[in-house]
Amino acid sequence: MNKLQETIDPVAKAGADSGFDLTVSEDKVEAYICLKGDFPSKVTLDDIKELLEKEGIKYGVVDDILITEYLAAEPIEKKPWKVAEGKAPEAGQDPEIKCHFDTDPLKIGILKESGRIDYKDRGIIPQVKKGDLIAEKIPGTDGTTGIDIYGQTIPFPKPRDIKLLCGKGAEKSDDGLKISAKIDGRPELLDDGKLSVFPDLQISGDVGLETGHVDFDGNIEVRGSVQDGFRVRGESLWAEEILKAEVDIAGDIVVSGGIIGARIKAGGKLSAKHIHTSSVEAVGSIEVEKGVYDSKIEANGTCNVEYGKIISSSISAMKGVIAKEIGSAASSPCTLTVGVDNMVKDQVKNINDQIAKKKEAQISLKSLVDELRQEFDRLDKEIEDIPQEEDLARLQQLTLKKKMEELHKVNETSEIAKIKGAIEYLDSKINQIQETMEKFLDEQNQIMEKITNHQNEIKDSEKEVEKLRDEINDLTGLSQSEKGIPVVKVSGMVFAPTHIIGPHSSLTSEEDYQHVIIREAKITEPDSPIDWEMNVSGLK
Repeated sequence: MNKLQETIDPVAKAGADSGFDLTVSEDKVEAYICLKGDFPSKVTLDDIKELLEKEGIKYGVVDDILITEYLAAEPIEKKPWKVAEGKAPEAGQDPEIKCHFDTDPLKIGILKESGRIDYKDRGIIPQVKKGDLIAEKIPGTDGTTGIDIYGQTIPFPKPRDIKLLCGKGAEKSDDGLKISAKIDGRPELLDDGKLSVFPDLQISGDVGLETGHVDFDGNIEVRGSVQDGFRVRGESLWAEEILKAEVDIAGDIVVSGGIIGARIKAGGKLSAKHIHTSSVEAVGSIEVEKGVYDSKIEANGTCNVEYGKIISSSISAMKGVIAKEIGSAASSPCTLTVGVDNMVKDQVKNINDQIAKKKEAQISLKSLVDELRQEFDRLDKEIEDIPQEEDLARLQQLTLKKKMEELHKVNETSEIAKIKGAIEYLDSKINQIQETMEKFLDEQNQIMEKITNHQNEIKDSEKEVEKLRDEINDLTGLSQSEKGIPVVKVSGMVFAPTHIIGPHSSLTSEEDYQHVIIREAKITEPDSPIDWEMNVSGLK
């Protein structure tokens, strides 16, 4: 059996008298005839058609001319020849689920403008707001029915249905075709097909090459460490450890282990077991269980290391410092600033720097406007003489035209030609004058447009400066309303020299203290030239 015959699953055979086998495909869409032995010389087109009619085949029969040509071939090949073909049914479009977020957001890396791939940046974590559409079901479409070679209808296959499944943090529409977020958070298509929205981001391991940088507007839980060189931004953070990473969190940060070599900003409180060689800022308090070493700490609340040490570090805490031990006999001195809102001071300094830059830009713009005005005035002077020059040329032209009229009367051909040339020259000159005038006016319009734009830039800059000054007033007002507590409490040793700075006074210890409270106090003695001093007393 040849290959073509092998593809045919015969369900009916006929044609014993005609010398042909008739084979019908299993789906009844195709019929083939095949010569059984030697070609019978008396077989005609009508015999083949009678054979087909006897078997009930009446749809899709090939044209009579093709059958006649087939029978006329010498020799006829002994292989199946398609004699009838019906119309196969066409499947419709299956329904599909369309997600309105990236279900596989992690990329290998992000291509930077320099052409280098940043493998630490693996893309953006999808986030949605309450009410956002996260997925919808696109209904399927019906197919087209077919017709077999017997003229019977062949139904199209039914579309495969798919369910739109709704999980936590999401809700389905009344018609069951859409899913929206019930909460702000991170949309996810789960393995079981459910679409959910989670208010937090849980990372089972480290923030590293597998996750890339993390930027999520919600709570972030890292069951491992934030690795060296990676960045984390979010609303709140829990992690086992933070290494040489950059962390910027709007709320609280909780680290069950240590912080080593990191740069951290917290809009709320921060707690950790220990902090080494790091820079940490917190709007709230900072609590450290075991110790702070070679670090810079700034807090608007308290820096509490009640059961640990502060070694070779700079601490600024508006609400005071609590520690078991400060410094050591061999370490570099510590500097403790208490009762002072250094964070606001830094913010005010940054804002003043912005104001200074904007003022410089305003001066440059005003200077540029002055230069443009001078250029505008210069063009004005150029333009003043142009109308007179044009009037003179037109007057000369008018005089020549009158003279030419007189010459026409006496038919002075040679003189007429000269005057005509002079008139044409004046035409050209007038056109040049007008073009120059248009050019100067166009330049003036461009200059005036630049002047207007620069003046608008100056006005916008002045408004921005006013906003920045208002921001300074808000910050200083808030800082003044939040009174600092210039106090240092140490249950163990304070090793000399330790520098302690308050809002109005400072102290550099020349000897070791033990079990003390150091606070800024106002001197009430009338003859004393000093109003404030750092007072050292025993801790009760």
